[in-house]
Amino acid sequence: MIHWDKTHWEMTAAKEPGNNCIMTDSCLCSTGTYYGSMRDIGAYALLAEANELASRGVYRVSAEVQITIPADMDRSRINSVRNHMAWGRERLLKDGFVFDDLSVEGKMNSALRVPAVTVTSIGQAERKERLASALMTARAGQDILLVGWIGLEGMLRIIGEKEAKLRERFTPAFIRQMKACDSEICGLEKIAAADASGVSVMRQVSEGGILAALWDLAKETELGLKLDMKKMAVRQETIEVCEYFRLNPYQLTSGGCFLMLAEHGEVVADALKQEGIQAAVIGQLTDNNDKVIHNGEDVRYIDRPAPDELMKIF
Repeated sequence: MIHWDKTHWEMTAAKEPGNNCIMTDSCLCSTGTYYGSMRDIGAYALLAEANELASRGVYRVSAEVQITIPADMDRSRINSVRNHMAWGRERLLKDGFVFDDLSVEGKMNSALRVPAVTVTSIGQAERKERLASALMTARAGQDILLVGWIGLEGMLRIIGEKEAKLRERFTPAFIRQMKACDSEICGLEKIAAADASGVSVMRQVSEGGILAALWDLAKETELGLKLDMKKMAVRQETIEVCEYFRLNPYQLTSGGCFLMLAEHGEVVADALKQEGIQAAVIGQLTDNNDKVIHNGEDVRYIDRPAPDELMKIF
């Protein structure tokens, strides 16, 4: 779930539809709230927010983190979440994302059922054109690429919350195989490779999954979509976990996965694949308001975003 705060930005900033970022001419402020009892929820929050900012050209930020736990939970959980944020920060630093300042505070709240981590970041764009709305560059006929795997972040967070239950169904080796996918959550390598290939617009697939991200893309560009669901990459591990919990992977949070626009999408996809990055053209922008997905012979239209499937496990 994402919350917004534009109290200090009303005179100079504009909020883009469908994401958690507020812009000025050269700065970007992003606020995201992430729920979960897993010890790594703070690290996942840092990674997701860094992906949001880097996809718009911001690689150096100051950030505040608020860890809030239910009132009936031991306060040591705050320290546990804070300590486990370290691997996420180190991974981002390794890929060139810098926190000039990172303050972390903790508190308790009797209204919560599970811990919540809120990250608020602000930084200047290295490439100011990344801050521009997709409306300024998008046009009918452009290719839509999906870079990364849908639902993967959600799958990993489900494992973090429900590993004991998953062990009743899956072997330890298969669970280790699932966990090994966590390197995909940091999207900075994907962003850098797409930048080098001339991608015009990048948007992370976050809350609500790929269907919500596509709806937001259409809203932001004021164009329609023609899509092929069979081209949307989802790992078998994600399918297995979603089937077990009866979740829809197409409505599952997908940090580290991106929608991108390009003039020659197949060329970009091939270049990314050569770098070992999963990428495919999944459709095109159209000059109407229809948001159409083809799945073989079946045709459906994208509805307004539904709540993220991840919330069903709490």
